[in-house]
Amino acid sequence: MKKIVIIGSPGAGKSTLARKLGPMLKINVIHLDRLFWECGWKAKTRETRIDILQKRIMEKQWIIEGTYLHISELNLKAADTIIFLDTSPLCCLWRLMKRHREYRMRSRRDIPKGCTDKLTWFRMLKVLTFPLHGRRTIKQTLHNYNSKQIFRLRSDNEVEEFLALQVQDADDKRGSSFVASVAIEKSLVSTGR
Repeated sequence: MKKIVIIGSPGAGKSTLARKLGPMLKINVIHLDRLFWECGWKAKTRETRIDILQKRIMEKQWIIEGTYLHISELNLKAADTIIFLDTSPLCCLWRLMKRHREYRMRSRRDIPKGCTDKLTWFRMLKVLTFPLHGRRTIKQTLHNYNSKQIFRLRSDNEVEEFLALQVQDADDKRGSSFVASVAIEKSLVSTGR
């Protein structure tokens, strides 16, 4: 996993998963909300967003979190791994309300500088109706990327199990590279090099 996209409903846990996965895999995290909006929640144009995304996907490794379905083809095509957080709408709504209370007048790392958390009726309705529109669109879109490694995580337990597997894989790789380097050293010593 070198190029990872994390998608899902607002409040699904995309930013949280990206913040945990980034340091674990030693990969830079890109928050699309932070790139696609300006101070005061002024939206950048579609063309500007596409330009920004095209430049970022050229990087060697990344974790991109954010669901912008109208331009997601760029990062989905470039990704080797797609993580779809298919969290229940009520859980997402609860998380949005909790996050709003916590960050009401403060900025967060995953949103643009000079912006604060917004909780509107429209946003809450968008979360509650996500299964009718967003989930359906994502599921249809993912059928186009069968060659990618796709994870569909539906609960906090599945996310924790996924993270535990990543830790295990990282430990296994470190162990196998240690074993390989010891084997190379032994080979060099035995041949007198």
